[in-house]
Amino acid sequence: MNATKDLMFTFLLISAFAVSCMLVGCDNKETLLDVDTPDGGGVEIERSRDTGAIDIEVDE
Repeated sequence: MNATKDLMFTFLLISAFAVSCMLVGCDNKETLLDVDTPDGGGVEIERSRDTGAIDIEVDE
């Protein structure tokens, strides 16, 4: 009986981990341009592979 509880607990723990991994997801982006300047600034341009939207980030 105790082994059954341990097995059930392990199954529920693995299931919860799998569901949390699926819900978190990740950004599906590709970097088009990444420029770092000597004074610490830079420009990064990324495109979303899902929607095609382009994000431009400028650091000064």
